[in-house]
Amino acid sequence: MILDDIQLFQKLLERSPFSARELTVLIETAPARYKDHYIQKRHGRGMRLISQPSSEIKFLQRLIVAYELCDVPIHDAAIAYQTGRSIKDHALPHANGRYLLKLDFKDFFPSLRADTLKYRLGRDKNFSDIELWILCQLLCRRNRKTGKLELSIGAPSSPFISNYLLWEFDSLLTSFCSKLDVRYTRYADDLAFSTSKPKVLDEVQEKVSSLLRDLDYLGVSLNQDKTVNVSKKNQRTLTGLRLSNDGAVSIGRDKKRKLRAIMHAFSQNQLLAEEVNQLRGKLAFVFSVDPEFVTTLLKKYNLKKISDIDLGI
Repeated sequence: MILDDIQLFQKLLERSPFSARELTVLIETAPARYKDHYIQKRHGRGMRLISQPSSEIKFLQRLIVAYELCDVPIHDAAIAYQTGRSIKDHALPHANGRYLLKLDFKDFFPSLRADTLKYRLGRDKNFSDIELWILCQLLCRRNRKTGKLELSIGAPSSPFISNYLLWEFDSLLTSFCSKLDVRYTRYADDLAFSTSKPKVLDEVQEKVSSLLRDLDYLGVSLNQDKTVNVSKKNQRTLTGLRLSNDGAVSIGRDKKRKLRAIMHAFSQNQLLAEEVNQLRGKLAFVFSVDPEFVTTLLKKYNLKKISDIDLGI
């Protein structure tokens, strides 16, 4: 295929180390240049397919996101994969609500396909048909069973693209929720809604189902088995964080207790080098949620900052 006279092709060529022939081959074969492996899902709920694109395709995916799609709309309700935002930003808006509804998309990334990307880009950008084909080739993996092109877990572009593809969904849902005094945030495939008005969240759940039917180009569906509708009478959690009745967010007592035990083991030189690295990572994460707890824990062992753990006690 001759792509030399295509504007998008020339832009990618100018910013990449590939020759025109190499770039053409990469585009034509990109959907098959993935290496698959499986990891255990949380709580033993089966295996999750991770499809890693080759280094060349990763490079081109990052290039496309940085230069060609940097101006596409992403809604403020989409918390995940946004610079400077974390799971705490997803959980905190819901801490004061009396009622909490959690919904979950089923097989989120693989459900978002090339047709969805082509549809949205056709509305938001001025790409030609051949340019849309190039983008779908480079950003999507070919499902070996169905033969369809879809986003993959493992591609560096998939998180950004998923947020973009759900912009219309997030916008319409936020508008609906604001009229009912309901707060809405989405962290990848986890949707959270909270309010202090009774029974309102039932309307929200119906609206989500209705929106997914109306926006059928998305191709995503809810995982009914993971729907949770609770009040302050129950223990409330979001993406692993505990919502307390006083409007705060924390990692919860059990996780704090485990961290204290690991820190004590570290102080007794009972941790392997790999376990010390894991401890630093856990503390860094918890610091983003509850800095006061981490600071107090470090102070107990005469440490000023997390990186001091390298030095030993």
